[in-house]
Amino acid sequence: RIEGSDDPLVKRMAPKLVGSITRAVNLCESTLAFGRVDEPAPVLARVNLASIVSDVIDSERLAAGDFDLSFSEDIPAGMTLRADGEQLFRVIFNLVRNARQAIMATHKAGEINVEGYEDDSAWWIRVTDTGPGLSPRAQEHLFQPFQGGVRKGGSGLGLVIAADLVRGHGGRLELSKTGTEGTTFVVQLPKADLALTPVVE
Repeated sequence: RIEGSDDPLVKRMAPKLVGSITRAVNLCESTLAFGRVDEPAPVLARVNLASIVSDVIDSERLAAGDFDLSFSEDIPAGMTLRADGEQLFRVIFNLVRNARQAIMATHKAGEINVEGYEDDSAWWIRVTDTGPGLSPRAQEHLFQPFQGGVRKGGSGLGLVIAADLVRGHGGRLELSKTGTEGTTFVVQLPKADLALTPVVE
């Protein structure tokens, strides 16, 4: 009924609403699946990185509301990579959401940037924020389920699932740097079945 509405605003927002509900269902199913260790293998296809990042940022802008938080993208026009689009969305969404929540918890203005680039062997996605940085405890348990939550009430599953999804692509998710100036995570997705190379700043 919502999709069939003649209201211009509803028409514009309905696809995003339906997409968000679908992703929420998928997220719930995937979180339940995590406990059974049966995260599905990625269905690889050529996907447009800018389109995925734009969807993530649109969602997080809504979540930020009137908070003084700016988002920016630095992705070459037409950059495509080989990945499961839905899983890649979840990876980037987890990283950007964590950054937003960390910045908003400080009650200070902040910035989040998502950058994409590639070299001969891999595609790279870098998510940088100007938040307060990760505590030593959070760094120590970063990719351990139910241990690495960086905010009160967090489950610590977001980064664990993101890292698992990236590994399913043959890639790697790493914390590149963190401190009082902010935090940077880097995703590496290999272009071929190559040995994983370290993430470098």
